[in-house]
Amino acid sequence: MKPKTYIITGAGSGIGAAISLQLANKNNVLILHTKQNKAGLTDIAKACETQGATVYCQFGDLANADTIQAIKATLSTSTKHLNGLICNAGFPDWRDFNDLDQQGLLESYQVIAQASFNLLTQATPWLLKAKEETGQAGKVIAVSSFLAHKYIVGTSIVPASSMAKAALEALIKSYAAQYASQGITANIIVPGYIKKNSPDHQPLSEQSLQSILNRIPAARLGKPNEVADLCQFLLSDKAQYITGQLIHIDGGLLL
Repeated sequence: MKPKTYIITGAGSGIGAAISLQLANKNNVLILHTKQNKAGLTDIAKACETQGATVYCQFGDLANADTIQAIKATLSTSTKHLNGLICNAGFPDWRDFNDLDQQGLLESYQVIAQASFNLLTQATPWLLKAKEETGQAGKVIAVSSFLAHKYIVGTSIVPASSMAKAALEALIKSYAAQYASQGITANIIVPGYIKKNSPDHQPLSEQSLQSILNRIPAARLGKPNEVADLCQFLLSDKAQYITGQLIHIDGGLLL
């Protein structure tokens, strides 16, 4: 098999880490990004290398143009093509309209929607070149959130995250429409409540966890590996005719 190259943002823990491990094998080159979880990304990189992948680590705020350029520079020097761009970086802002300020709204938009736009514009030539190298154009996966679809979460209203993730979804659908004829597919995964493993995450109290589980028909949290399995399918040959789609993986949360 010819080597395949993937960029995965927000890869230091959780869903991004699980996707990285799913894609790690001796035929693949992984460009993994995190903003500040350097220890987590280093561990994931080592695990991916143990599975045979060639790994490049990138650190920095995706709202900063220098971070995007650093990822592009690594892509330029490490490969001639890109098989998959996985836009997973982001963060929830749980402030409502009473507490949210304009800067907070802008930060969510910059990291989630604007950064994905910048990555897409820089990566598209490499996604198209993948068809020449491997016979199939590259694919784009964006990881959204149920917050773009469920606006009252318990007692919380989350306008910044809802806006940013909804903008991301519209961006990816527009991209899918433009590049479908050239073989690039672009889809959005919309996770529900997924179990966290970030070192910055504070474990929920038993009462808070039960409150969340009561909202989920499946009565459990999702697993990062389950989201990674869906991502791997969408990146595979079996998903060539799927593009511009929102695919929810949430245990029935939005039913």
